[in-house]
Amino acid sequence: MLTLTIKIIAVFAMITFMFIGIWGFILLIKIFDQLRYKNYLMEKLVENTCRLNLNNETKEYKKDDVNLDETKSSTEKGILEHNIKKDAI
Repeated sequence: MLTLTIKIIAVFAMITFMFIGIWGFILLIKIFDQLRYKNYLMEKLVENTCRLNLNNETKEYKKDDVNLDETKSSTEKGILEHNIKKDAI
């Protein structure tokens, strides 16, 4: 009687582990496919960004139009003001 009970428990354990193993494998395949798709999209995004950057580098900008010091200081002031407002909340 004891051996029959142990055999039944062993069969249930094997069925449970097979079920978990099969579904784990299926989930890993789906995760892997999603990662491949994400990497593909990221690669396309990088290519388009690089292409846009090359197109913008070919255009010549007048150096008198933009004063880098003013842009930098205004950007820094904006960031500091934003951080102060966020800390106050």
